[in-house]
Amino acid sequence: MAGSFVHRDSDSDVSLSARIEGLKFLAQHVDEPVVIFNPQKELVYANPSANKIAKNCPLTSSPSISSTGSLSSDPQTPCDPCHAMELFQSDRQIQEIFPCPTSAVPTPGCPFPRAVPLKSMTGMTHFAILMGARGSESIMMVPQDEDSSDPLKLSGESFQEIVPPTIIGESEAIQQLVEMVRLIAASEATVLIQGESGTGKELVAKTIHALSRRRLRPFIVVECSALPETLLESELFGHVRGSFTGAVADRKGLFEEAEGGTIFLDEITDTTPAFQARLLRVLQEGEIKPVGSNGSIKVNVRVISAGNKPLEHLVATKLFRADLYYRLAVLPLTVPPLRERREDILLLVKYFLEQCARKHGREPMHLSPDAQTALVHHSWPGNVRELENLIERVVVTCPHSTIEVQDFFADHPLQPDKSDLSSIGKIARQEAERSRILQALQDAKGDKTRAARALRISRSSLYNKLRDYHIS
Repeated sequence: MAGSFVHRDSDSDVSLSARIEGLKFLAQHVDEPVVIFNPQKELVYANPSANKIAKNCPLTSSPSISSTGSLSSDPQTPCDPCHAMELFQSDRQIQEIFPCPTSAVPTPGCPFPRAVPLKSMTGMTHFAILMGARGSESIMMVPQDEDSSDPLKLSGESFQEIVPPTIIGESEAIQQLVEMVRLIAASEATVLIQGESGTGKELVAKTIHALSRRRLRPFIVVECSALPETLLESELFGHVRGSFTGAVADRKGLFEEAEGGTIFLDEITDTTPAFQARLLRVLQEGEIKPVGSNGSIKVNVRVISAGNKPLEHLVATKLFRADLYYRLAVLPLTVPPLRERREDILLLVKYFLEQCARKHGREPMHLSPDAQTALVHHSWPGNVRELENLIERVVVTCPHSTIEVQDFFADHPLQPDKSDLSSIGKIARQEAERSRILQALQDAKGDKTRAARALRISRSSLYNKLRDYHIS
């Protein structure tokens, strides 16, 4: 019975199914007995700790288990009254966790005295979750017939992996990227993500995994440039005892650890030709050979790779294997740099400000108009990573809630993109005009009519400029 689940409610929505999966994952790791029933009095799930007390409840005392681990569908006769069945009959508002409904008291000696209704978005109770006293220690049990292609099957991954990461942006380039990610996630082909350093290639890879059928399986990141070739092969493919100095025991590689899931090979452009040959064999044959081993191991892993150097140029200059490139780039993606999606900068700033203020216990913070202008026109050589680090730094160090331009870089100011000469000229003219208006107002002691006369513009034009430059 332990760890089994049979889903029989065809009317439940996707949210309900996701909540069931989260409950299953948690129940597998607690030593408190947990069982779940549907309105037909069928036991649809029980965690390992429910074994010892199952015989004490008529609903759980005699379910038969098939060779595949599924429970029988024959409903049992419950106690009368049964507080679990009362959940399906009552339309009253019931607390999230309670000893029993007000109209039904558990039978004395009931092994599951606590009941929780699990409702769908429509408010209908689809399942009754019963909990008993603390029992034996739970262990993680994965059914042998588990299908990794089914996103609702139990796995060892965190339930939070179901929620896709957020790709922030309203620019056309980002919207096109998001649409491609949705299409690619539905396939099983290898993906190559290219883009400058700091553009968010790993975030794109995580999003593809989270939207795929493998989302409840592991997502493993490998920084290829951080390890020498020998250690990289051992990390990815594993090794056997004695295969090299320091190999005191057999060790699984990350490809085996990622079984049924996704492995993300970051900075694939920094690998050696010898490693590229081994990786090509993995992609072609679907099997790995641990370092020092004569045997191969079959693996079921989706490969997503990324690089910040143009692979086409590396292939042309013989620095990267052409056959591996074509294997990796079945589905190519390019993440645009931040300077090509400037309309997204303030959206990202708002997001990072909220996240960092919450992280560091600060009150909500915002940018002055001048700071917004400076950030939008900065060249951002480090892309989104540079922006995120900059925002976190200023949240920690800025003593006030309104962030000014000078709060960003004390040692070197924000620099506009040198490739955009028109933007540089426009910013310079705006700054000069704003300074002249402030000086005229100061000379006129705040008299706007005199200031307009000194600036040789109409009073209405001065009011428009005061509004545009946020001058109070």
